[in-house]
Amino acid sequence: MSLNEAMVAEEALGWFQVLGYAVIPGPQLAPGELAAERGSLCDVLMVALLCEAIRQINPVSSKALQATVAQPATVQSICWMNQ
Repeated sequence: MSLNEAMVAEEALGWFQVLGYAVIPGPQLAPGELAAERGSLCDVLMVALLCEAIRQINPVSSKALQATVAQPATVQSICWMNQ
């Protein structure tokens, strides 16, 4: 049996559910939907969720956080440091 992307994604979502995460179908998160997390489908980061996660890990001022998120290279560095 060969694996495809959908099979791997479904398995990963199952693991996240077991860990207690809420799993929401992608179309419900699309721009314009009630639970939208992105401004457009081109947005790679869910900035509001990223900012909240950073705030929980390391509380900083809102101004410093906005400056950090505005710089993609800085966001990438933060993500790698927290792995």
